[in-house]
Amino acid sequence: MDKPLATATIGRTHGLEGFLRIHPFSGEVDHLEKLQKGVVRLRDGRQVAVTVSATRHHADSFLMRFSGYDSKEKAAALSGAVLLIDRSDAPVLEEGEYYIADLYGLKLTAGDVTIGTITAVADGAQADYLVIKKEDGKEVLIPNMAPFVSKPDFTKGCVELLMPELAGDT
Repeated sequence: MDKPLATATIGRTHGLEGFLRIHPFSGEVDHLEKLQKGVVRLRDGRQVAVTVSATRHHADSFLMRFSGYDSKEKAAALSGAVLLIDRSDAPVLEEGEYYIADLYGLKLTAGDVTIGTITAVADGAQADYLVIKKEDGKEVLIPNMAPFVSKPDFTKGCVELLMPELAGDT
């Protein structure tokens, strides 16, 4: 759980001074207003350490500028990237909350049987879906909500499948 957290996507440039539109995954920007540094994962997979030089709000947008990217042309190189931050810079979680990133790698179990591993989380209409890579290599989608699965048990490293029939042949 010490990996950096993906917290926002970086949108298009705004103005001539290198500001970029920031689209936080949580919808919250309070933690980003205080952010001093982070890592940007570019579209080609490369990662670049960045230092925040300024933030501001404009209409409905939250804007951020990074040191060394202080022109529209330079900042455009970051457009489409993902902003990663240290957990210490992330919003404080309430009791029972967790970061989606912490689900990756947990086992999905049904009783004493391991069905597979959570490899991704996909958006759904009513809930996120856990993408499970089963022991046989096949993938299944399981809604990440009761009554389908339990809350994650990070101590045991698993999520309990409450409706085993959703996993198909196990």
